[in-house]
Amino acid sequence: MKWTERDLPPSFTLFILIFTRQYVGFSSCTNISNITLSAITLNGIYGLSRSCVKSEFPPRVILNVKLKESVRLTLIEDGFSCTVKASTTECRPCRPGTIGDRINGCIPCPRGDNFTIFSGYYQDDFGRLECKKCKNGTYVRYNGSKSLQECEVCPGGTDLLRFAGHRACFCKEGYARSKLFGPCFPCLDNGLNCSDDYKFLITGYYWNWSFPGAKLDIYKSFVMQLINDSRSHNDTTYEYPYRIPKVYKCPREASCVNRDSFRAEEIIGNCEEGYRGWLCTKCQSRFYSILNICLPCPRVVWIIIETICIICVCVALYVFILLQSKKDKNNQPQERSLYDKISSQLKIVLGFYQVVGELFESLHDVNWTGPLQFVGEIISLMKVNILRAIIRPHCYYEKFKINVKAQLIIGLCFPITLIILLLFCYNMWKIYLKYRLCNYIDRRIDKLQKLKERILTYALLLLFITYPPTCDVIFKLYPGACKTFYLYDNDTTVNITLLRSDFDLDCKTLKSYQLLAYIATGVYVLSFPCLLLILLCKYCKRGAMFAFTEKISEDSEQQPQSTLDKDGIVNKNGFNHSIPVWIKFLCENYRPQFWYWEIIELARKVTQTVLVTLLGWEDPLTKMLTIGISVLFLTLHAKLSPMTSRFEQRLQMFSLTAIFINVLIASVPTPESYQALLSTFLVIMNMVMILVIAGKVRYALLSVDVINVK
Repeated sequence: MKWTERDLPPSFTLFILIFTRQYVGFSSCTNISNITLSAITLNGIYGLSRSCVKSEFPPRVILNVKLKESVRLTLIEDGFSCTVKASTTECRPCRPGTIGDRINGCIPCPRGDNFTIFSGYYQDDFGRLECKKCKNGTYVRYNGSKSLQECEVCPGGTDLLRFAGHRACFCKEGYARSKLFGPCFPCLDNGLNCSDDYKFLITGYYWNWSFPGAKLDIYKSFVMQLINDSRSHNDTTYEYPYRIPKVYKCPREASCVNRDSFRAEEIIGNCEEGYRGWLCTKCQSRFYSILNICLPCPRVVWIIIETICIICVCVALYVFILLQSKKDKNNQPQERSLYDKISSQLKIVLGFYQVVGELFESLHDVNWTGPLQFVGEIISLMKVNILRAIIRPHCYYEKFKINVKAQLIIGLCFPITLIILLLFCYNMWKIYLKYRLCNYIDRRIDKLQKLKERILTYALLLLFITYPPTCDVIFKLYPGACKTFYLYDNDTTVNITLLRSDFDLDCKTLKSYQLLAYIATGVYVLSFPCLLLILLCKYCKRGAMFAFTEKISEDSEQQPQSTLDKDGIVNKNGFNHSIPVWIKFLCENYRPQFWYWEIIELARKVTQTVLVTLLGWEDPLTKMLTIGISVLFLTLHAKLSPMTSRFEQRLQMFSLTAIFINVLIASVPTPESYQALLSTFLVIMNMVMILVIAGKVRYALLSVDVINVK
């Protein structure tokens, strides 16, 4: 077969390839009109041949299969692609739109650049090893582009001053994309970092990918593609067409550490060691909570020793009270006993820490680790969270964890169990005395009367102490104590409602417990203070009729001037001695006309804690009402001075002032540089209450010892 000039269009070009890797080109085939294909074969030169080819179609180089392998490898390194056939090896230079990779042959020009050998976007020539770059701000949509005209302007939201890379240009600062070759959009969500064209969490924030609509695996692949800036794409890395979860701020910023969250493997985020769950608010196994701060469980031997020490302290305190009560019987009737003074002051301290403890649980501002751990345990203990602060049952056995549902059952069963147990003890003692003192009726009646007073005192005192925390548990299960989280932005149809005090619990599964909480509100929350008010009205109100209007004594141990009761017995606080011992602790430290004040204080404590429980500290109404209540009671105490002891009056005002300062500091945003200083100040201020009481008790004991010596 012969090829003539008529057979070859003007656009054809003749290339002669020889082993020296040199190209000799002719503009046309005009001078080879009578040359046959076989006539242009270069015999004897390494079996190479020459041919007339089209400009868009690469020429062939046919090699004898017996030739050295080095020839084929040399051609591949020079931008050829070689195919081994039956008896020959056929090599062609890489066509336009492709480049040689020096190893396997020709590959398409990629749609981007990782700044290695594959530097560019298109190629319009034969046998090249590098693609040509588009101008900054432009990119190519498909692999294998053959001309500059295929470079397109990058879409909106991209940086047009930078080289595009393996994408439709890099995003601007603060922008992110969901398509590799699509536009970038502003990254408006707080808690997200979009510095590398994709969204990932920063410290202190949380998102959850476990709900329908979000595809974590696909998002990881997409992020991996952006991180590697690779030229290879597939359907799972080209774009992320699904939803991205809504981001929420963690209650405690340090719990949501999100270490290495910029990496695809950690894109979901992570909690600090010891934390887990929604917003990283729950403790992991082998950790326990102090004011919602997770600390490692100590060794079992230390837990046992600590528990034994606490029990010993409680027993010693009980023995001290018994001994002191016996000594007080020898005092003058008008004198206030040491037991009365201590119990009155402890009421103030306990009420203070119950409010402050609930406040600190909501704030998450103070880090209770290290030397402050002991302080946190004291505050948690004074809040009557003994199971959480001291016993730590799940540190003994991991599966034994007390959630809010269990706390409600325990809180409601405690008053019933206490009453049944005390009644049982009373009746058993009654039966014992009946047979032991069967012939001494007067002695038996006297002993039973004393036992009855003691049992009533213990019952009322324990119920009074546990009333605020029990109310707190009841209110935690109200529907209003649930918080709704919307899982995606601009979509309120997909949400989850969790209990604010325990994000492990879905409120949809708590209907029976919510009903039980409503019943407990009527039976216990409202009934108990009403019962106390009736008892106070019956036994303490009469003392107000005999009280004089007097000033508070200058000394903490000095009471207002005496008044006479109806039996002619002097009583310095104006109450007559017919008040039963078991209710005396509720009114003996108040002036007679303020016999009801303890019920008001009880309502204040419950109101301040329930606001935080139901609304959460982030609600402005909580801050406003909590501050308002503190200011109101400060004003009332300054105006009315309802307490008989000047020391206790000042102690109560300091308590209200400290609560006010705690709330005020928590309400006003403070720079991070001041937070450590403020936390230290709050801890010191809140511990002053215990130190003052401890010093006062010590002083009182020394005074008693001096009097006894005299």
